[in-house]
Amino acid sequence: MQYATYTLTGEHLTPAVIRVGDHETPVWMQQRWEEGGFAGFIVQNGCGHCCVAMAARLHGVMIDPYEEFLHCRKLWGEPNETQGPWLSASGVVKSLQALGVAAEGFGVKPMGVKKAMETILAALHGGKQVIFTSNPDDDPENPFSKGYHWVMAVSMQEDGSVLIANSSEKAAVNGIQTVLPETIERALFRESTAPEDMTWGEADCIHEGSGFIIVG
Repeated sequence: MQYATYTLTGEHLTPAVIRVGDHETPVWMQQRWEEGGFAGFIVQNGCGHCCVAMAARLHGVMIDPYEEFLHCRKLWGEPNETQGPWLSASGVVKSLQALGVAAEGFGVKPMGVKKAMETILAALHGGKQVIFTSNPDDDPENPFSKGYHWVMAVSMQEDGSVLIANSSEKAAVNGIQTVLPETIERALFRESTAPEDMTWGEADCIHEGSGFIIVG
């Protein structure tokens, strides 16, 4: 198994770089994004776009979160009045697949938390990444976010911890977190169902728009 490594850069927008094998990605801080006419969408709702861009780069596709947001708009158009410009679980999958990166989405509720964690850990041990929805309602001490939030588990580490790339500076100043697997288990959004027909997320269907995605 390839372990990921990271370097802290001191850069404002990308304070860390993660490397897996021959590929690397910066860890973007969504709240610091300033460029482009839709910059506010990345600041407010860019966690999924950051995760997709990071995962894509770790598989050789050069794209940043803003370019990935525009990529989604080209794939399925503008969000409507009930949707936000954030990605649903199936939106993450469809975006990655359109970039040529293998991805498969799952809901936690249909399989249960135990099976979900077995699936996530097996993927990480197999050298894949896992993008998942963190939910503070299930864990008041959630280290990833105080709201529903996409983060990426990059790899298992030699000490049994998991390297996390987190685009929220409010939770991870440098974008890097290392946690035990049980922390991920506590933070998983347990009511997520991840239907395959969504693209943009919908605020009143958060359980449908959430889940976890195995990348690679």
